[in-house]
Amino acid sequence: MKVATSLIATLALVASTVLAARQQDKPIAINKKVLQTAKVPFIPHSGAGLFTNWVGLNVDFKYVKPVFDLVNATAAYGNGTLISRGEAHVTVILPTEYDQILQPAGVTIDEINRLASQKNRLQKSRFELECLGRVQVVTKSDGVFQQSLQIILKNYKDLTRFRQDVFKLYVKKGGNPALFNPENFFPHITLGYRHRDIHLEDGVFKGKNACIHTIVAK
Repeated sequence: MKVATSLIATLALVASTVLAARQQDKPIAINKKVLQTAKVPFIPHSGAGLFTNWVGLNVDFKYVKPVFDLVNATAAYGNGTLISRGEAHVTVILPTEYDQILQPAGVTIDEINRLASQKNRLQKSRFELECLGRVQVVTKSDGVFQQSLQIILKNYKDLTRFRQDVFKLYVKKGGNPALFNPENFFPHITLGYRHRDIHLEDGVFKGKNACIHTIVAK
């Protein structure tokens, strides 16, 4: 039964890829105000448990939702199966980076949040949009076909500089520099996903490699 489930999931992945290739290459448009993140507040994310501490650039969801609706209604992409979180952000410090690397070295989430909120630094970050991206995988644990669609970013030097400052704090506290690479991340805005979101831990990379369609801010 598990083999049959995996086969069906794999066939679904192949079919969706073929359908996407047939889509016309008309760019998807998004309101350019989505880039004006300085106008929305920084939201700290902290908690007592695993995966509750992370840092994100808050993005105005009202400009992202029309793109989600369009993608979800497109047969080759969402076909009505995508789940939206009802909010939008760019994860800059991953929960796993904090839990497994930064916190053990003594870096607190409050310290990182102070770096982010000082003079509204993180929310003032500039970036551009690379493309509509999609990652797909059949998860090994259950053989289920998963997919997630996102807006891939480019020219995000401000976000990299923020991560570099977190790295400096980490090393200052005695952290092993080999464990945290500030340049090694794939900033994106998640639009929606099927079943659950999928991540690097699932074997997918949400970079330019995942581009499937042009997206323009205007």
